[in-house]
Amino acid sequence: MLRIHFDSEDLARTTVAPSADVLWEILLSLHALQEHNEEVALDGWRRRTRPRVPASLRPLLEIAPPRGYSADFLTPTRGTADLGEGVDRILATTPNELTRDFTELARQGGTPLIARSLDGREALRRVAHDVDRFFKVALAPYWKQISRDIEAERARLVRILADRGVERLLGTLHPYARWEHPVLHVDHYVDQDVTLGGRGLVLVPSFFCRHHPITLRDPELPPLLVFPISRRTWLGKPPAEEKGGCEPLEGLLGRTRTTVLKTAMTGCSTTDIARAAGISPASVSHHTKVLREAGLITTRRDGYSVCHEITDLGLSLLASAHRRPIRQPILESATRQAI
Repeated sequence: MLRIHFDSEDLARTTVAPSADVLWEILLSLHALQEHNEEVALDGWRRRTRPRVPASLRPLLEIAPPRGYSADFLTPTRGTADLGEGVDRILATTPNELTRDFTELARQGGTPLIARSLDGREALRRVAHDVDRFFKVALAPYWKQISRDIEAERARLVRILADRGVERLLGTLHPYARWEHPVLHVDHYVDQDVTLGGRGLVLVPSFFCRHHPITLRDPELPPLLVFPISRRTWLGKPPAEEKGGCEPLEGLLGRTRTTVLKTAMTGCSTTDIARAAGISPASVSHHTKVLREAGLITTRRDGYSVCHEITDLGLSLLASAHRRPIRQPILESATRQAI
């Protein structure tokens, strides 16, 4: 069990990451890519991605194994969606940090090839290059979908935090997370204690996180907790490779209501829809009323906010327009970075 110890300052400083964290998604997708017979929802993504990952990226997979410890220096960010910024942070890894991580990897299963063949600075440059290349091959075609699902979860967490407070947020974070003031317990995890000591905690929702929430091994690093979201997207064929679109549906519903319906796939607020469709919140209420009465979406109140979600009928209608299956949300779990 993981136990994260809070004091009053930590509760006040607990925040939700501002966006999808590209480096964490890279690391956790590296885990998912190497696993077999798990996470059926990612099978389509695996089948398309594995043949596209060149053998030259094997050193990167070696320092990010699907079980056990993965190098902490691969994930120095706390909600940074900009890959360039993330790569710069990797390159800023200190020699001591690099040695610490390679030593831990060696203790787990042997010294990584990249540590045996390159000095520290060259090893970092190679890792940074491989991280960038892996993203372009494995995640870039799907990044808009991944970010959309993470943003939907982030919006839900922010609403809970604003309406009900941080302890309510911690208490409803994940089925394996249990809040007993002043400690957050995470089941099915290595026996580890993290004392925040006034630093607060950053909560990072993740698309590729599986099984349960995870954290970093080194207690001296800025504390965070990465946890799995409820996925609303099935990563099949990349959108750029799909033929056709929703034009027939736009002829039936109109462009605005089609956008509203597609946005509701992620479970969104009125503000989210207004931003996506480029209309006022008052107009959103009119369009959601029409779609709700047609049985295409549902609306429920979440504290002082409302959440609009697509129905089975709405999913079927979109699937017909795309001439392809659209999967319903699947609750996924997470992997761990440290065992």
